[in-house]
Amino acid sequence: MTSSNSQVRALALLTILGLVAGACAALHRIPVHRSQKFVRTRQSLIAEREHVSRKYNLMQSNISSSNSSSSSNSTRSSSSTTIAGNYTAETLTNIMNFQYFGNISIGTPPQYFMVQFDTGSSNLWVPSVNCSSLDCSSRKTYSSSASTTFQNNGKTFAITYGSGSVSGTLSTDVVTVAGLKIVGQTFGEATIETGTGMEDASFDGIFGMAYSSLAVDGVLPPFYNMWSQKLVDAPVFSFYLANNGTSTASYGGELILGGSDPSLYTGKLIYVPVYSQNYWQFQMEGVTLGSTTLCSYCLAVADTGTSLIIVPTAIYQKILTILNKVIDCADISSLPTLTITISGVPFQIPPSAYIVQLDGFCTLGIESVEGSDFWILGDIFIGRYYTEFDLGNNRLGFASTNSGSGVGAFSPWKILGLAALGALWRLFRIDTQSNH
Repeated sequence: MTSSNSQVRALALLTILGLVAGACAALHRIPVHRSQKFVRTRQSLIAEREHVSRKYNLMQSNISSSNSSSSSNSTRSSSSTTIAGNYTAETLTNIMNFQYFGNISIGTPPQYFMVQFDTGSSNLWVPSVNCSSLDCSSRKTYSSSASTTFQNNGKTFAITYGSGSVSGTLSTDVVTVAGLKIVGQTFGEATIETGTGMEDASFDGIFGMAYSSLAVDGVLPPFYNMWSQKLVDAPVFSFYLANNGTSTASYGGELILGGSDPSLYTGKLIYVPVYSQNYWQFQMEGVTLGSTTLCSYCLAVADTGTSLIIVPTAIYQKILTILNKVIDCADISSLPTLTITISGVPFQIPPSAYIVQLDGFCTLGIESVEGSDFWILGDIFIGRYYTEFDLGNNRLGFASTNSGSGVGAFSPWKILGLAALGALWRLFRIDTQSNH
């Protein structure tokens, strides 16, 4: 083989290796491990309802009455588009279709934590090494003295959830998510955790992804800093939640940072404007259960931190009447379909999705919260419909999940990488044959 041919082949090798490196850099998918701690029971459903009640009561008056954002966004198109550019994916863990969470790190060198990515809150917090609560003994804790990038904030914080609360001090440090380093992120360093909700949680802390207006003490949420520090190509994130998890499955879905992955959903995203910029709240055109209308032009919140569908009390009673209150597992297939209409498009939830089976018994995955006049669409809905949270355009996008896609196992970038490796192998083979 001539020197010229060798140079050409060497250049080709470098080009292919560059393609592979670029493909690997385009997506950051971090695998997480599933905790075996959570067991779904009727008591856990009740506890979650209480959690949601307390969680949303803090802003209930704003949710019920605020419509300033609605008027400004009412002219937005609900057409479907795909966000272009690179995006970053954070792999999630699914425990029995409940408690989706993933891995982040804080500090230098990194200290790792499992956090729940929660679109129903806006603060990031993790347990402190100085936490005096018994709950902290079973969790990973943050040590400011062990981080060279720690910055003292000096302020205190307190957050109350439905079945527990956390309090402590605010700290600032480097926070890394899916390989993206957020510099100067302020977060809660919890020194006290109380309540059964904290004790039974399968995660260390919470990574809030709602609007900054909800953040306790005015702390800027992490995703805002991701965007301002140009770590993502667009102020957009999206969730694929795998709703077919089992006690042995560790893959729970993906959090995509910076856009949406079309391989994880079918068709086009259907958009609806955000109604009020605190929670990810929007207006549904109508909801029916079978042939019965449950509500028209009703408000809803898309919340990854809630597994259930939460409805106003009056609507809950209507649902119980339609379903005859007592649910027999053998009758699931004959129950009516729940249909939610968004931007003129029906999104259907079959009874197999809104009925929860617990040790041979069946119960509703729909609960009510006293005093609420809005819906909360948790993972029962988001697990069926890929959900995009577009902070830049103040809108939400929904599309049917692509359950047959391999769930990111063979994304376009990975396919490109495999193709490049195949080309590299063929090039070496040709080179070897020419030398013989």
